[in-house]
Amino acid sequence: MSENNQIIGEDDYILLKDFKVETEVDEEKGFILCFWVYIFNSNAFPSTILKQVYAETNSSPPLLVLDEKTLMIFPLTCLLNEALGPGNTDLPSEVPKVSAEIEHPQNNWIHVGYEVSSDFVRLYINGEIAGELHLSSLSNDNSMPNGSRKRTLIGITGDSNLQGFIHDAKVLPSTLSIKEQYVKDPPLRLSIDESSISDIEEDNGFWNIVGGKASCRRIFSLDVLLLNTFGQPVNKELEVVASLLYAHNWLPVEKTNDEEPPLLASCDGIEFASCDRPCKLSKGRASFKLKISK
Repeated sequence: MSENNQIIGEDDYILLKDFKVETEVDEEKGFILCFWVYIFNSNAFPSTILKQVYAETNSSPPLLVLDEKTLMIFPLTCLLNEALGPGNTDLPSEVPKVSAEIEHPQNNWIHVGYEVSSDFVRLYINGEIAGELHLSSLSNDNSMPNGSRKRTLIGITGDSNLQGFIHDAKVLPSTLSIKEQYVKDPPLRLSIDESSISDIEEDNGFWNIVGGKASCRRIFSLDVLLLNTFGQPVNKELEVVASLLYAHNWLPVEKTNDEEPPLLASCDGIEFASCDRPCKLSKGRASFKLKISK
């Protein structure tokens, strides 16, 4: 490895389709690759989340694949190049892999750890070993020589059925603990303070207004909390904006016929378009007074 700690990406949260990185690794010395992944829309299985690109052979086999509730990781090994022809991206079923069952793989943050040594590869899910594959039986004298070989891991492209994010992706020395990386920088999320509201339900990241007459459901107040994925409160200065989206496709609701914004925020008795009125988090909490125009 060229450095002891390589941070992948400059942003905290990267769309899968935008995730692209190039890094040098030395499989003889070993290394770990770890990251948080969030999948919120996958209708076709199996779906490739990340794939590896080998410039030497012009091949791009999958690295991380989701097949319904099974998460599979394929070893960074020359055997993949031998199984694939130039330009091919399909992975034969006989290629070895490490698999783990995930109870709720979508709409949840999952921490994936990938440990590589000269003898084995291991898959970690949320800090715990989920599977292992010994490489001694897979060695091939015709493989490319050992040493640093540059590879590119990229987010999935050309698959409109898979959407999600990558957070805190790192390549690190194998001497470090994946468990420690799991608890080091967990993703953040906004959650409703249930003690501050009524007639609002939260489901898979959507806040649904329920109960009462339609006219009454148009005006409501709520407090939101900034938590990490472990449910712990986070005190961080941020601005948050309320948006009105369609539940089936996450697209913004259009303006009304008279060009009124679909969601209004009230401040000191004056209504503003919610997108024009960010609310500052104070000690990890923000309060909204909102009105749905239609």
